Amino acid sequence: MTATTTKTDPWAALDAELDRWAAASRIADLWWRDDDAVAPGPKLARLFDVTAATGLLLAVIPARLEDALGPVVAAASHVRIAQHGYAHVNHAPKGQGLGAWELGLHRGEAAVLADLDRGRARLETMFGERFLPVVVPPWNRIDPALFGPLVARGYRGVSAFGPRANGIPGLVLANAQCDPIAWKNGPRFTGESKALGEIIGHLEARRTGTADAGEPTGFLTHHIDLDEAGWAFCARLANAVQRHPAAHWRGAYDIFGGDTMSPKI
Repeated sequence: MTATTTKTDPWAALDAELDRWAAASRIADLWWRDDDAVAPGPKLARLFDVTAATGLLLAVIPARLEDALGPVVAAASHVRIAQHGYAHVNHAPKGQGLGAWELGLHRGEAAVLADLDRGRARLETMFGERFLPVVVPPWNRIDPALFGPLVARGYRGVSAFGPRANGIPGLVLANAQCDPIAWKNGPRFTGESKALGEIIGHLEARRTGTADAGEPTGFLTHHIDLDEAGWAFCARLANAVQRHPAAHWRGAYDIFGGDTMSPKI
């Protein structure tokens, strides 16, 4: 007799984890970040539609920003803007296995901060109160030595990827834990099981105390690189979280603070 293996439905697994939050009388908070925005287009419009009820922190590259993005963001009341570094350029020495860094100290702190100052001025001019003083480092890498200078400049947050590092007073660290894109050999949807596994794993770790329970579970997209399977996943995730009584999408204004605009998304 051949044994039968039952494949677990990853969406049922998500519901089961959220049911455990409900049984503990807790609410699982998730939030949505999208990186590399520079201009409007059909994919950005689609992203704004999918996230209309979830809220969205849109990380914009200041040096590549096109003026046409301003009015498009102004018409999307659920969108807030973060600063995605300055030009999304790698300044780490090549051939040393360091990975790509724009916000490392490889070229000196002063040069990094000067770029951030220029980028912030550009974003504040274009987006006004929609801009939140939050740094999203390109490639999700930032030297913690920059945290103090960021606070001194009035930044309120940093968002990268994975477990958050130890912060400092005045700076909120809130990272993403799920990226639904597999990047090797060209961007493509990583699959429901892997993407939901990252979300469920972080929710479970928060619930059981093996991860920081106070860090909301972050979902990271790159709208320019999503394929159709990825878009379908995003839409289904938005609805799955929204309909469960023990889960909700949390707005960037609430995570990082300082936003008095309405509606509160």
